[in-house]
Amino acid sequence: MQLFRLLKLPAKADRLFTCVVLLIVCGASLPVLAADAAQPAPLSPQEMLTKEIEAKVATMQLAQESARNNSRDLSQAVSSFYTQRQFRPVWDQPGRLDELISALGSLIEDGLSPEDYQISLLSQTPPLADDNSPESIARHADQDIRATNAYLRALYHLFNGKVDPAGLDPQWNFELEDLALTSAGVYVAGGIDLTPIAEIFAKTRPQHPIYNSMREGLKRYRILAAQGGWPALPAGPSLKPCMVDPQVAILRQRLSVTGEYVAPVLPAAEGQQGLLPAQKCLPDAKFMAASSAASSAPSATDMFVADVMTPESSSSSSAAAEPIVEVGINPDNVFDEYLVEAVKKFQRDQYLEVDGAIGPATRAALNVSVQSRIDQLRVNLDRARWLLHNIPAEMLLVDVAGFKVTYFKAHQPIWRSRVQVGMAYRTTPIFKSEVNYITLNPTWTVPPTILRKDVLPKVRKDINYLRDHNIRVLDSSGKELDPATVDWNRPGNVTLRQDAGDDAALGKAVIRFPNPYAVYLHDTPHQKLFDKSQRAFSSGCIRVERALELVELLLSETPNWSSEAIDQALANGKTRNVTLAKRVPILLAYWTVDAISETQVAFKPDIYKRDAQVLAALNKRS
Repeated sequence: MQLFRLLKLPAKADRLFTCVVLLIVCGASLPVLAADAAQPAPLSPQEMLTKEIEAKVATMQLAQESARNNSRDLSQAVSSFYTQRQFRPVWDQPGRLDELISALGSLIEDGLSPEDYQISLLSQTPPLADDNSPESIARHADQDIRATNAYLRALYHLFNGKVDPAGLDPQWNFELEDLALTSAGVYVAGGIDLTPIAEIFAKTRPQHPIYNSMREGLKRYRILAAQGGWPALPAGPSLKPCMVDPQVAILRQRLSVTGEYVAPVLPAAEGQQGLLPAQKCLPDAKFMAASSAASSAPSATDMFVADVMTPESSSSSSAAAEPIVEVGINPDNVFDEYLVEAVKKFQRDQYLEVDGAIGPATRAALNVSVQSRIDQLRVNLDRARWLLHNIPAEMLLVDVAGFKVTYFKAHQPIWRSRVQVGMAYRTTPIFKSEVNYITLNPTWTVPPTILRKDVLPKVRKDINYLRDHNIRVLDSSGKELDPATVDWNRPGNVTLRQDAGDDAALGKAVIRFPNPYAVYLHDTPHQKLFDKSQRAFSSGCIRVERALELVELLLSETPNWSSEAIDQALANGKTRNVTLAKRVPILLAYWTVDAISETQVAFKPDIYKRDAQVLAALNKRS
């Protein structure tokens, strides 16, 4: 219309003339209009792929807005990953996807399942057509995003574990490390183009000897599984040193598989030193030759043909004489001293009573299958991923399932002791805090649960229980009451407090740290219980053997609290709180595998039955 106004044509002009003028003017102006609105240059295939990835990531984010937290978090991670790269593809270089697939397959060595990362789907992806059609570009973008999803999921599982510990334990208060803030975080997006994927994975998993030992342990037990595992001991009576029983041969084989028993190299000298191990138990017995015994499979009997003799009295008989069979003992069936030592080693590693005999508990531990041990290692590898990043250089570590506490300085253990932890129905919680003060000559206020379940039944039975244990009765204002004036069937709002003393429940010292569970470390008069191999005896708090040694170490940097000052404060019997000059981190942790060396592991009893829940979550397809 503007063009028409500029031309100022008469309203009733000849239509033919008008058309001619329009054709001339419009034709002349077309090159000018085309120059003013130049067409954009066509996109390269790489640019088309980048645009397609950007569009698909945006769509994925919208679709995940109402999804579960884990899915939404992963979607956000994928979006952030591509945003940092300006949505450039990652896996379009030759061999790069194959490299990722190989690295994902190796995650089985970390106790993870490669199928959680769509390894089969990635492996079966057909080669992409190079026609740059919209369909081909879309498929290429889908494949790149799928591979990136698998890559990021694997990174986060390697770093913080697959299982969410807070979802399993409401008491959990450990903060998981942020991968993006660590040295490994550079490989999330920025360093991926220049670094082999296997190297990225290696730098992402915990850089800790415990983790490496458990990985080696998992590899070893999978090899044992491939070789058939180990034999189970049938039900039967207890086996004791120097007993002769067919089950002893099975026991010997069982402990040979896992390495506790190694056949001795016997000296060739004559006399006692040259005897078979079995002969030291049974010096007057007749035994099968060692070479024959070693080649014989365990049988239902411990007797075998040792010698065949023909009676002299039948030498003149024309008929073939009946042979006399002299029977002896298979040395493999004798519970000799070397096997006893192997059993003791197994018992020590398994937190069992170390007596060298096969009772019900030891038999049950021996019969745990190799697959169960593999599962136990996988569970504890995931627990290690929860905890083994950014470990404080100085800390107290309470190993709840291992019944021990260790004090670390500069990442090195400087003190270790046995502990007693909560019973299965009054478990010690798992959390972290900081030791902030110590109570010397502590009184003990009886907690409500112990009052209700333990103390009140004893008081109702004998009111002198309070006097015998130096327990005072206080009303809500703190005023002391005469126990005889209280209706112990309905005691109301009373508090029971035990005086400090040699026989007090908390011993001579309490090590305190903030927590909502009223849990602390303390001395105890129950010293004999430390000799037990499994020590889940308390009502949740941690009883410490040699607690005063730990008190001295914790107060070593607090002015005016030398060992002599501590002894003087304890001697006067007065209750006193001492604030630490520097707080010390404390971790109460639960795991059921010990790292014995770089390649050896040992297994603990799952005293709180928590492994199964973690294993189920670990096996759930993500």
